[in-house]
Amino acid sequence: MHFAWLLHPLIAGVVPGRPEMFRLNNILLCTTALVLTLPITAVAATTIEKSGHGTKGRAAVSRAATSHGSSAVSQARVRHANPSSDPESIRVYRTKNALGPLATQHQGVSVTHIDATELARHQVTDVKGLMNLAPNLTVQPQGSSSAVNFTLRGVGLNDFTANNTPSVMTYVDGVALPIGYMAGAAMFDMSGVDVNTGPSGFTHGQTVTAGEINIKTADPTKTFHYGASEDIATYNRSITNLYVSGPLSSNVQYRIAGFTQQGGGFQKNINTGQSLGNANKGGLRAKIAWQPDDKTNIVFSGNWMQDNSQAMGAFNVQDLARNTPAYQDNLKTGWGFTPAFLKLTGNSAGTKPSYNNTFWGAGINFTRSLGFADLSTITAFQQMYVHNLMDLDGTGYAIYDDDVNTDANLFSQEVKLASHNPHDRLQWDVGMYYDRTQIHSVIYNDYTGSGSRPYIQRTSYNQDQQAFSQYGHVRFTVTKRLHVLAGITHESDDRDLYNMQTMRYNTAVYPTPYDTHYGRRGALTNQFAGMGGLEYQALDNLMLYGSIRKGFKPGGFTANNTVVASQLTPTKPESLLAYEVGFKSDYWNHKLRVNGNAFWYDYHGQQVAGLAVVPNYGVVGQYVNISKSRIWGVELGIDANPIPGLLLHQHFGYERGNYDDYSAIDTTAVAATYVKTGKLMALYRSYAGVDMGIPKLTLEGSASYKAKLDAHWTLTPYIDYSYRGSQVDVPGNNLYRMPAYFLMNVGLTFAPKSGKWSVSAYANNVLDRHYDVTRQTGLNGIFGIPGTPRMVGGRLRVDL
Repeated sequence: MHFAWLLHPLIAGVVPGRPEMFRLNNILLCTTALVLTLPITAVAATTIEKSGHGTKGRAAVSRAATSHGSSAVSQARVRHANPSSDPESIRVYRTKNALGPLATQHQGVSVTHIDATELARHQVTDVKGLMNLAPNLTVQPQGSSSAVNFTLRGVGLNDFTANNTPSVMTYVDGVALPIGYMAGAAMFDMSGVDVNTGPSGFTHGQTVTAGEINIKTADPTKTFHYGASEDIATYNRSITNLYVSGPLSSNVQYRIAGFTQQGGGFQKNINTGQSLGNANKGGLRAKIAWQPDDKTNIVFSGNWMQDNSQAMGAFNVQDLARNTPAYQDNLKTGWGFTPAFLKLTGNSAGTKPSYNNTFWGAGINFTRSLGFADLSTITAFQQMYVHNLMDLDGTGYAIYDDDVNTDANLFSQEVKLASHNPHDRLQWDVGMYYDRTQIHSVIYNDYTGSGSRPYIQRTSYNQDQQAFSQYGHVRFTVTKRLHVLAGITHESDDRDLYNMQTMRYNTAVYPTPYDTHYGRRGALTNQFAGMGGLEYQALDNLMLYGSIRKGFKPGGFTANNTVVASQLTPTKPESLLAYEVGFKSDYWNHKLRVNGNAFWYDYHGQQVAGLAVVPNYGVVGQYVNISKSRIWGVELGIDANPIPGLLLHQHFGYERGNYDDYSAIDTTAVAATYVKTGKLMALYRSYAGVDMGIPKLTLEGSASYKAKLDAHWTLTPYIDYSYRGSQVDVPGNNLYRMPAYFLMNVGLTFAPKSGKWSVSAYANNVLDRHYDVTRQTGLNGIFGIPGTPRMVGGRLRVDL
């Protein structure tokens, strides 16, 4: 911890209130890393023989592109399965087939892969940008903070305290990131992203119910490469990426990459017209790969990121505290912090809603062939310092102003042994995973302008958590056309919440002392999960599959605005029994691919962000378990390459969810009673049979054509779109409903046949749709966060 703070001013050059210095240092840092490394790698490159441009086996089945010096050409993004025995982590081999390798069509596991070019095309710089690129995936910011929440196939948790295990686990280079702030940090120098449906945890990592997002960053290369890209768009947004990669010797390679992002703020203060939302962040990553012999590979990695961006602003949906009219334009916002609150939280006068986040970490990835099996280990440490200043009422009043300070660290260790020969009838994986997290959080809330709470409140706590899991998975060839799969995992998760304290700072209208300490709380989960499946190759071009999976997620704590001890009652673990059947097929010499599946989820103990009414205080959030609910759906993916250069993609997803046994606060009745009587009362209703509010219909498609202008140049126009049905995260109150929306992007890329550089022009959200990405509960009110409006820009990429 102290090491990071010592390096922080030396590396980043960040001085509070000096964003221009931060921008300059990011640019200088990236440029220096590139320039200083060129002579080293130029000398080293002359001492070894030339080899392939990238690591074999990492070519993405994705839309046409060559990325970061890799010779693997990616041409169509499709849902596909892992050709190895691992159904949760994808490794797809290079192929000239534009729709992807044939082997993926002979495995009964579906996954959406998004390659580096498509991530750049959609300006994906964090996980929130993945939402409209994968079917049935929802990625939402937690309020206007830098933390994120995930939902996949309707399964997810709105973790507003960011201290619970997510239903969708994010992995970066095989390292699980169970804290929402870490998962929401920047993405750069990407190799690709895989979105896997769950339950998962049978072949690696932690056990979760919904699935995984596997982020793979680019690896060192055995030949020298370097490159840069610059993306400039409306609202003065700029995204800069730089990398350099190559050999230091015949058995040592390295890669250094950096990025910086600036501008892009599209919100306006409804009263003053000031802008809000400008990015101001950057980061570095370094990797060194070492092969001490022909059976061993060791990768050392380190990363650092700094985010001094302005926070997103909230728009007012309902304000019962000051009766502020609802904003008709969701791009309008408001803010205003009292001098006392800014002084107490260490922020300077006139500060806008903003972040001051630092992330750094290091890891070692070791692999070795033992002959009969392959041994792999991943050791990682991650540290974060998060400071988020937010105005969640979206007005100039101090109704629900937040300042969150969270320091956390994560240590994880995984050891895995897997079968070596892919032609053996029995493919197997066994392993163990351990992780430990430590969190210290201090949360300030300024309610002085609310009327009902005329004070500033401070809540602080510590949480320690550790998990230890063991897993095993097998895939057995019964006949040439029939395969049987089975897996089991056991996980013990132990977490403690302590030093919980809530105090209030007195004001003239609130002179009553309030300083409450709460006792230590613990939560222990100790459960088994399992899976079984069949794969049947009915025809050479048609495979049928089915699976049953039982997974779980550990319980956790509510650790925010704690005013009564009952809020600290831990949730119980949730479990999910998932049934899935599907097919995969190819036609016309692999020019048409059609894959489909249907799933049914029995959900028990579903963890949700519920509400509680505290007399003489108000409505507060509290995690609760839903006894039983169910989700079902169907998915269909179609990919086509009818003529050379033309790629077509279409995905259809439909899902429904209903609560079977759930009673909760009726927010509509509570609000109506408060307006009528001025009193807050806990009014409940049964939601048995009520729709869960997940988006029922999701569509996503694209078309591109790579036209050859002559023997040396290509021109690729493209169009893609996405549609999401309406969504409501709090049942029974239509004010929480986010309307359905349709987004369309268009673009044009000019490049030489070599692919060493390209120039693109684009318009994202070309129809300029206004839409919401989340709606949440405030203080006696409801607020929303808008999605990005039309962005018109251009991108220059160079890869040499």
